[in-house]
Amino acid sequence: MARKQKLLSKSTANLTVLQQEAKFKAEFLAADGLPELQKTPPNHLKGAAKQEYKRIVQSVGKLPLRNLDRAELENYCTWYGIYKQISLELSESDKDGRDKLISQLDKATKSIKGLASDLGLNVNSRMQMNMPKTDEDKPKSIKGVFG
Repeated sequence: MARKQKLLSKSTANLTVLQQEAKFKAEFLAADGLPELQKTPPNHLKGAAKQEYKRIVQSVGKLPLRNLDRAELENYCTWYGIYKQISLELSESDKDGRDKLISQLDKATKSIKGLASDLGLNVNSRMQMNMPKTDEDKPKSIKGVFG
């Protein structure tokens, strides 16, 4: 699997002019060259999933989410709706049904965390996008390691 891309402004690699231009073009297309994200939630989303979509669309700000990311965002919102539904059922269930609900809640939570990270919806993923590469991240030569 390929590494996640860094912004050209945050890259410390020695790129050729051609590589820099290609990276700049890719960033432009990812941020401004594609249709914007649909502002209204899709009709198939219901309840908490629809509310979450509306909340996120208002809050995306400068994140490079575009219409191409809509399926992943809808998936995130669907899992969020499932999470909310299971949470309500959990508080109303008896002891026998709790184990199954807790297992479902765990699955929903893991799905939400993964999708939120991919979409840049949590603080760690937004910080990772903007962190400059440090010298510790660079591979060292054998001579540099052992002297």
